[in-house]
Amino acid sequence: MSQVKVRGEREEDWEGLGLGPVDDGERGSVQLKGRVEVLDLASGFEGFAPLAPDRSFHSEIDFFETVMSYGLNEDERVTFLLVNAYIAANQQDRGIGFFQRLLEMYRDKMSDEVAAVYLSAYAILRATFAERIALWRRVGWMFETFKLLDEAQRLTNNSHPIVQWSAGLIYAQVPFFFFKKQQAYQSLHWLANRPETEPVPGFYREVYHHLAKLYAGDGQRALAERYLKRSGYEDYEPKALFMGWFTTAQVSGSGTAMAAEPTLEEVVPGRVFVLTGFGFSDVYFVLSKQGRELIAIDAGTQPFSLQAAHEFLLERYPELPAISTVFITHAHWDHIGGHGYFRALNDDLIIYGRDNYQGVVERVLREHSYRSFRGADFDPSWVSSYAPDVLVDQERRVEVDGSVFDLIPVTGGETEDALLVHMPDLDVMFVGDVVMPWYGEPWVNEGFVDEAVATMDEVLSRGPKQILHGHHPLTLLYGTEQLALFRDHYVWLINTVKDHVAHGFSVKEIVRLNLIPPGLQDQPSVYLAYVAARDSVIARVADKMVGIWQEDVTGLAPEGLDQLTVIEYGRLLEVYLGLSVSDLCRALEKMLANGDNELALKLAIAGEQRYGAGKRLTALKEEAADRLRSAAQFFDPFKFVTYTEMIGKVHKPLGDDRLT
Repeated sequence: MSQVKVRGEREEDWEGLGLGPVDDGERGSVQLKGRVEVLDLASGFEGFAPLAPDRSFHSEIDFFETVMSYGLNEDERVTFLLVNAYIAANQQDRGIGFFQRLLEMYRDKMSDEVAAVYLSAYAILRATFAERIALWRRVGWMFETFKLLDEAQRLTNNSHPIVQWSAGLIYAQVPFFFFKKQQAYQSLHWLANRPETEPVPGFYREVYHHLAKLYAGDGQRALAERYLKRSGYEDYEPKALFMGWFTTAQVSGSGTAMAAEPTLEEVVPGRVFVLTGFGFSDVYFVLSKQGRELIAIDAGTQPFSLQAAHEFLLERYPELPAISTVFITHAHWDHIGGHGYFRALNDDLIIYGRDNYQGVVERVLREHSYRSFRGADFDPSWVSSYAPDVLVDQERRVEVDGSVFDLIPVTGGETEDALLVHMPDLDVMFVGDVVMPWYGEPWVNEGFVDEAVATMDEVLSRGPKQILHGHHPLTLLYGTEQLALFRDHYVWLINTVKDHVAHGFSVKEIVRLNLIPPGLQDQPSVYLAYVAARDSVIARVADKMVGIWQEDVTGLAPEGLDQLTVIEYGRLLEVYLGLSVSDLCRALEKMLANGDNELALKLAIAGEQRYGAGKRLTALKEEAADRLRSAAQFFDPFKFVTYTEMIGKVHKPLGDDRLT
């Protein structure tokens, strides 16, 4: 960030903006940005300082480069999230240099498996950058890339899913004269035949996608169609890389899910079951200690999705008893929308929920503009009819057929009516969405970010071995170990953001400070937990502190002051700049090449409004949105849904036809 002098402040207060790194001993390298010292790139990575003003900004790239520069990361998810960010931003050249530096500095400290993952990441970036290499150098460039994959395969004895994934995708797309088709088939089938090796749900979507393309090229239509269906790309093949868990649809009986496909898992063997991919939230079922009753934690998104989840469970465990009791962690629509299905099953059903649920219900009854979020046929009565049989206003213990449940009302996280459900005999706690990274839906004033600290403390004080959240990705990110570490970094972030907002910083300016608490570099297990929440927390804190206008420290770009819409931007393009549709398309292509995806999408939409839809313009709009939702595909379902719907597309779950 360049130096900024703020109106009305002493110049010396801002002298640190843009200073170089300062050695801070055990904490690592720190840099004074804005009003606080934050973690900076490790020594040896000075050339990867934040991008110049003529390069597009991507907060996830700045974050991952900073923490990974310390050489402690062994989480392949972190590695490939950075790879995906580079590709979505069209900044593979930067990524190539970064991974080259990582391997130069830390290869002797890496295990063979970690080194193989880094080599594979390096190879993916080189392969996706090859078209920008001069033609006379390109063949040699690709042979060097193949050598990286060969070394990664050698280090892992041809048996690592990330290495096979990288090899399969690269070999499937190189020209025929490299003679890599059979190796592509081999690597991709290795993965398709081993679904249990998938690093995160949805990661193999591209495996089925590229197998479909290979079979189509070989004239094997039936196999191509089956694999394309399995990938979920029957109707629309995106213009970006997708291997995340979010799915969206607008058709009846659908909506958004934080899962690539419906799944069932025994969290505690024989006792606790989790169903994912049936609506937006997860649904848990607990078999009582005596085995005569079934208890549900939360009631799903819609009656039909909850019914599908319950029937999916009974198909696999037909001897399970009837549902007698339901505990509701909070009254958001995606956790109570199916309660009517439970009521219809058992007239004697008892539902426990917070006493102050009504305010939450009223708040979430608003009508959404984005129909694919809840589903096109979502019925508000599914939510408005919710009323617990037992209102919980203080901590209480409930026994159900020998199983003990401690019900702990808290305020903190998404809603004021949160209820923790603790099973001390199983060392399990169901926490709903108290650590939801977005702290409520982005289109309502919601979330209790300060109170969330006390809620985290309450959860940790009970010492559960397993913390089960209302959405599968959150359970992966905020387990007991991660939550304990995340808590202190969260407090640092809240306090830092408040200080900056109080001194006139806008949300956009704070995000660009790349706020990373010193010390985080030593805790790789919490990298993802922190970055998943960071930007949303910044926005939530600011939202509670500012008015209908929001200032910025330069005084040049306040929010809320103007009333500009796509109509005005469209007029700018044609009337004032004199651009034709072809001129605009050429500009959009340059924006996408430089990774300015948000700018490209906004101007493409304005262009369509002004000039009308055209094949080239629409394709560029779709590519901009695809790149944006690719960048959001692991962390932000709200952005993912919005960008998907802005281009009128869907992102289906993986098809049911298993091809193993």
